[in-house]
Amino acid sequence: MMMDLSIKEISIENEKINREKFFSVGFCPEIQRYLLCVHISWVVGYDRYYAIDEEDIALYEESPDEFCQKYAKEINAYRTERLLGAGALRDYDFRCLPDEILKSLDGYPSFKRYCYTNGMLYAQIKIDDSFFTIPPIRDEKQMDC
Repeated sequence: MMMDLSIKEISIENEKINREKFFSVGFCPEIQRYLLCVHISWVVGYDRYYAIDEEDIALYEESPDEFCQKYAKEINAYRTERLLGAGALRDYDFRCLPDEILKSLDGYPSFKRYCYTNGMLYAQIKIDDSFFTIPPIRDEKQMDC
């Protein structure tokens, strides 16, 4: 069953934090998924959210080094196909917006909430009086709008 949810914030339950490599793992009750949350140091720090499963949580508990090898790209902030979304608009693909909106865009618009649909955390933004939903960027290939 596909969920289509509007989410203001992402929370993590049973979070296990790796302070050395700046990530955590845990369960996100809002979307009912296990996540790898990689902290990104930027102007304001934020997290990128990657899909993992319950077996990955067990792997992290039993063998953190093996887990880190399996998810080395994600831990090193590479936006792989596992990327579900992020806590900053810089990780979202604004090219999905209409040309006239893109041309007039000055900086990042107002982030309103996440829209969880088709297994992805899209960002819902507000520009003037209109709302738009944009997908996260993945490094390997860009998302369809």
